[in-house]
Amino acid sequence: MAGLYNASQTYVKPASGRIKVLFLPESMFVLVYRLTAATNGKSVFEKVSPLRDKVGQPILSDKVSLLDEPLSDSLPNARAFDDEGTPCRNMPIIEQGVLRGFYYDRFYAWKNGVEPTGHGNRGGITTKVAPALDHIRLAPGTTSFGGMLQLMGRGVIVAGFMGAQSGNVLNGDYSIGLSPGLWVENGKIVGRVKDAMVADNVYDTMREVLAVENKTCPSWLGRYPGMLFDNVSFTAKA
Repeated sequence: MAGLYNASQTYVKPASGRIKVLFLPESMFVLVYRLTAATNGKSVFEKVSPLRDKVGQPILSDKVSLLDEPLSDSLPNARAFDDEGTPCRNMPIIEQGVLRGFYYDRFYAWKNGVEPTGHGNRGGITTKVAPALDHIRLAPGTTSFGGMLQLMGRGVIVAGFMGAQSGNVLNGDYSIGLSPGLWVENGKIVGRVKDAMVADNVYDTMREVLAVENKTCPSWLGRYPGMLFDNVSFTAKA
């Protein structure tokens, strides 16, 4: 943390374009949020998910595996049953880039003619039960943070973000402000950028994975590694 802070003291003004982008674990929620929205049984029933007919098909890079692990004691709030009393189970949502299935509560499982998966969660005491993922893990890869910087060469690190819900979430579109964004040249952090953003579609972005960090860190709804992507749209104020 101290190293990142010290390296980012200088402001830089890079040109806009399509570049390599490294999402830190704290920022991976932006992408994961769109995947969880599209694999929700409610979205499948309402026919608003772009993935509803793609079970068993590759939709992302084979470096990407998204799992829900409610039985794992390594994650907060591990549990054996959901809020409807349905037994929970560890479940792959996306496995090596291939869509394995959707998650359901009892109501939307009945509506879709399938079995519930143990994902009926109540957000608060006054809210209705709905399908939700609360124990997400993105599988780590084999590359260290330093190794990803070297592989990156030149690009931007999404160390923080503004506007996680901007864009068409169900379609996978995202458009976020960098808060902060760290600029990398020759595999080293040389400063931070102001008034900058990255925007693209999660399915396009996560098909062009260059590297996945070799460890995970806790963040929104689960644990994620950092991930390095190629060819992401970057815009900075001139």
